[in-house]
Amino acid sequence: MIEFIGKFHPLLVHLPIGFLVLLGVFEMLATRPRWQHLTDASRVVLALTFPVTLASIVCGWLLAASGEYEDSNLFWHRWLGTGLGLATLLLFVLHWTGLFRLYRWGLIGTLGLLAISSHLGGSLTHGSDFISWPSEKLSSNRPKFSGDLKTAPVYEVVIQPIFDKSCVGCHGPNKSKGGLRLDTVEHFAKGGETGSLIDPPGASQSLLGKRLALPLEDEDHMPPEAKPQLSTNQLTVINWWLDAGAPTDKTIQELSPTSEVFQMIESLTTARQ
Repeated sequence: MIEFIGKFHPLLVHLPIGFLVLLGVFEMLATRPRWQHLTDASRVVLALTFPVTLASIVCGWLLAASGEYEDSNLFWHRWLGTGLGLATLLLFVLHWTGLFRLYRWGLIGTLGLLAISSHLGGSLTHGSDFISWPSEKLSSNRPKFSGDLKTAPVYEVVIQPIFDKSCVGCHGPNKSKGGLRLDTVEHFAKGGETGSLIDPPGASQSLLGKRLALPLEDEDHMPPEAKPQLSTNQLTVINWWLDAGAPTDKTIQELSPTSEVFQMIESLTTARQ
């Protein structure tokens, strides 16, 4: 029940963000004589901002208790978000008592706090590189393989980069949904709360293969519907690897890929160069 309530945090959190940005726009416009009446409207927005901020904070704390988030960003996001709630209450008091100069300076500080807290929240949900240039986001920090591709370690060179791009955002060091991490081979082998991803083996029997094959609208489909989906080449290569026993210590040639599968592997690895 607690975890269910916590899941409302991503929905509720957008309301105080929108209200605070609206307040900033109102106060900018209110500096002009023809828009001074917006100061009164700000009081109504403030009256709405604090309760939705409080509801978002409560849900956020409950969501954090699920154990899916393990990054230090969680500490700062949680406490900055709590501070943001106190700031919105202070803004309402300052506005209500007519201390408009202090209120406007406080609003500037609150918007700055909102930007930092929102960035940390986005990093927790989408990964630390969720705001980056596309070329930076798609490139891997792992070393590139040079040499005969057939002799490359299949997990390190082919499978792990797919996980990095499509899975680690929800199953990595920042967030480990279902207790599962896919950012290292050790964590992959460990599995998650539902057990091993590759036992029983095979694309049609393993948990990983089944989750990838579920209809897009199914809540257990991997990756989730709102996330970028695997390409046909990525899905085919992973299924080939699963049918080969999902080894983490074999080379590509040891798994005897067909010419079609090897061409897909070449395409995937070339795209990351």
